Amino acid sequence: MPRQDSEPPMAVASRWVSEIVNIALQFCLPAGAGFWLDEHWGTSPWLVVLGACLGFFVAGTSFAQLIKRLTPPPKSPSSSSPDKTTDNSGPSRK
Repeated sequence: MPRQDSEPPMAVASRWVSEIVNIALQFCLPAGAGFWLDEHWGTSPWLVVLGACLGFFVAGTSFAQLIKRLTPPPKSPSSSSPDKTTDNSGPSRK
């Protein structure tokens, strides 16, 4: 994702709306399709349950990928900065 600082607010908002709606549809559509198929084939409630499980898995995967994209990478310690700072303010208490 590009930096949000350099983009107009409406572009950022539309991207977020798109992400949220995409994940919501990934969760709801398989369960809805399962409900519709259950009504036509008389297999209630098995296809709804199967669709809900499939939707939960797909939406969860998409949500995890979104979180992974938004999480900044861990900072590696640079070799030029010391690991410990020296405190010369007086004797330490232990």
